Amino acid sequence: MKFKIIIIIALIMVSFGKAQSYEVVPGSKGNQVILSIFNVSKNTKMSKIKVTMDNNLMGIETKNRFIEVGDIGNGSSKEVVFKFDAKRIPETKTDTLKFVIKDTAGNYWNKQIAITYAAPKEFKLEQNYPNPFNPSTTIEYTIPIAGKYNISVYNIIGQLSATLFDDYAEAGYYKTVFNNRQFASGIYIYRLTGQKINITKKMVLMK
Repeated sequence: MKFKIIIIIALIMVSFGKAQSYEVVPGSKGNQVILSIFNVSKNTKMSKIKVTMDNNLMGIETKNRFIEVGDIGNGSSKEVVFKFDAKRIPETKTDTLKFVIKDTAGNYWNKQIAITYAAPKEFKLEQNYPNPFNPSTTIEYTIPIAGKYNISVYNIIGQLSATLFDDYAEAGYYKTVFNNRQFASGIYIYRLTGQKINITKKMVLMK
């Protein structure tokens, strides 16, 4: 997914217009923010422009955080591309990308872009990781409808080994950890149930 932002600079003046917000799908890769930087001055060249993504985000994994644009002549423009992946389980509902644009004259400009995470549209129970595992493993799951849900682990003959979650949950992206210190090696089944949903997967405990 690509988001294109136009930034207008001239001497120490900057115009960004209205605040911009974009929706990103958790787990999506190769998202791009394209900054189009315009020098609207009629007689001043912007020298050695540098653009930096100025923050670390819980839900974003950036591919590049710094780009040197070079000079931008009067009446000219250049584009810079920042790439990022959205984590599969976002820690927050929104994040803000913060950019700082500087030149050698000491001028600088700031730009912020709000990122919101798309609500899930289907139930998902992901394969646990690591797998095989010892001593613990993480299970991620997606709930598109609020309600009461249960995540439980069973041994290979169907006996309940552990209940990891049994409560009301809002629609969203979740993860839980299964700690197996008291269990024997072997194949286990984990199951997501609730709201007419019943999904199972296998995992392997190896000691």
